[in-house]
Amino acid sequence: MSISLDVESFQILNGLAQGLLHSIWQCAAVALLLAGVLALLRGSSSNVRYVASCCAMALMLLLPSATVWKFLSSTPSAQLEDTSEVMGATGEFQIRPSPGGRLNEKPVTSSVGSLQPARGESPAERAAHLLPWLTLFWLAGVMLLSMRTLGGLVLAHRMKLHGTRPVSGLWRERAAEIARKLSMSSPVKVLESSRVSVPTAVGWLRPAILLPASAFTGLTPQQLEAVLAHELAHVRRHDYLVNVLQTGVETLLFYHPAVWWVSRQIRAEREHVCDDMAVRVTGDAMTYARALTRIERLRTAAPRLAMAADGGSLRSRVSRLVEGPPRPRHLSPLFVGLFLMVATLTTVVFASAVLPKKQAGNTPPRSLAADADAKKGAGDVTGAQVHGSTLSAAGDDTKGEDPDVRRVAVEALGGREGAVVVMDPRTGRVYAVVNQDWALRRGWVPASTMKLVTSLAGVGEGLFNPAEKMRVQGRGERLDLTGALALSDNAYFKSVGGRVGVGPILDYARRLGLGERTGINYAGEVAGSLPSAETVASVVRLGVGEGVEVTPVQLAVLVSALGNGGKLVVPRVPRAPWDATDEAAPPRREIGIPEGVRNQIIPGMIATVERGTASGIGNPTLKIAGKTGTLTGKEGNIGLFASYAPADSPRLTVVVLTQGDGVKGATAAKIAGAIYKALRGRLAG
Repeated sequence: MSISLDVESFQILNGLAQGLLHSIWQCAAVALLLAGVLALLRGSSSNVRYVASCCAMALMLLLPSATVWKFLSSTPSAQLEDTSEVMGATGEFQIRPSPGGRLNEKPVTSSVGSLQPARGESPAERAAHLLPWLTLFWLAGVMLLSMRTLGGLVLAHRMKLHGTRPVSGLWRERAAEIARKLSMSSPVKVLESSRVSVPTAVGWLRPAILLPASAFTGLTPQQLEAVLAHELAHVRRHDYLVNVLQTGVETLLFYHPAVWWVSRQIRAEREHVCDDMAVRVTGDAMTYARALTRIERLRTAAPRLAMAADGGSLRSRVSRLVEGPPRPRHLSPLFVGLFLMVATLTTVVFASAVLPKKQAGNTPPRSLAADADAKKGAGDVTGAQVHGSTLSAAGDDTKGEDPDVRRVAVEALGGREGAVVVMDPRTGRVYAVVNQDWALRRGWVPASTMKLVTSLAGVGEGLFNPAEKMRVQGRGERLDLTGALALSDNAYFKSVGGRVGVGPILDYARRLGLGERTGINYAGEVAGSLPSAETVASVVRLGVGEGVEVTPVQLAVLVSALGNGGKLVVPRVPRAPWDATDEAAPPRREIGIPEGVRNQIIPGMIATVERGTASGIGNPTLKIAGKTGTLTGKEGNIGLFASYAPADSPRLTVVVLTQGDGVKGATAAKIAGAIYKALRGRLAG
């Protein structure tokens, strides 16, 4: 059986499953801590032990809840937000980078929330497919227990309404007197009931104490008065409400034995507290102990949510009343020291496991990894960025560049922070690299531009049919590869990524020059990085760039190889006399991807500009092939656009990276479109 979920539903189920798994050790640790605390509190008042047990129960609920929140907040739906300017529903993956060079993204399923493993997935991903099933089984158990709890609430309510009548005036007066001694401000109904066999307190807002008819004949007036004081103590302490909340925690964490143990501790200490209050009011422990013994003979099953007088362990309660509370243990300093050390270590573990990691305030979210070489000249560039003038060539080495192309690129950026690479895809001749620190000295997540690599790997290895029209969630139309690239459809590429697998994607990324320097003759170029197959947590996220770092110059070489016949050119700015010729320098190598495979991808790049995520730059007189990408960050978004034109006879490659509030891949595409328009004279002939 195959079940498909939308992305948000899958993330919620996955986050809940992570909370369930972590709750196993969290609740066990809390129970061990409580056992130590209760050992230390032996001989202390029952109320103190009761509060400690309740705090442990609350912590058992809080820790898994915080864990779920942590996992859900680390994969916010905003990161998969649509960014299309054409249809209002693109597939642009928006990935939030983190300072450590990793993405704040957890593995997601490879096929639109499918709960079935897909081909080519890593073991971690296959295990991840089971997590939503774990959540579904847990939800089924919660629903069954919730029905039982609801039935108990209904039964307890009906017990007050049916088969009851007011007790005599004498017992109403005695009940009122006990209530005054317990400092109770609101009156409590005392009813004789034919449906209970032991005195029972039910209700919270309108509480009532139900006394069976047998209590008036089977107990002496003094014994009945002591039992009545016990039930009024439950009402005074709002134990009915606390018991309902406690049952709710039991329902949510029903699978954990430690939770049930802690719950038993709470119920036992609750009865001890009310026993103590009853004895203080009546002043006769022996009479009350005899009353409890007589009640045992009347015992029958009562609703779980009712506060019956026979609750807890009757033997231990009677023994405690007769013999007194246990004497405190004299614990050795060594035991106390070990306990405090374990408690401290456990607290640290809880905090590190649950609390989200704080991002370093000085690390820009837009950059994933700055090589040591990237620091060279960064001061000048950064200073210019503060005033929005990164485009003024501060820190750039412009020797040998085409001043007209640089001016066009700067004007197209229009005051935005960003980087631009303009080069000849046939020869590798570099016309301009604006903001070289960003363009070749820093690695960036390729985002949806990585879908080009995924597509080439899938088609090249025959792992999917590019002409097959696939049904994708959220769209009324079926998509083939061309349409999916045009719209950058996430759902389509989730499915394709699962079919392709980690190995082919990394292999084709290397063929296309990712993970190695391009050889451009500027100082400080970084190689970016590719993950090893063993470290890839999700083939789906790899398919949109997770764990990959590229430079805009590398993207320029990559798209040039698609348009120039499959050659990885060496980008060079002419600085020596022999560089000024139009002859192409020897390429690094052939990419080894057949022309027929490349030709299956290029129509999707053309469609991206004509009717897809970059349609804002469409020009009937110029056919551009390109691909957009979007990253999001708290300090602003980043848009990517890698392209070449004309699509049928490339003469210019333009790659744009821009950063700012509301920026998308389409924003970068518009900048590139302005550059193509201004340089249209170089595109003719």
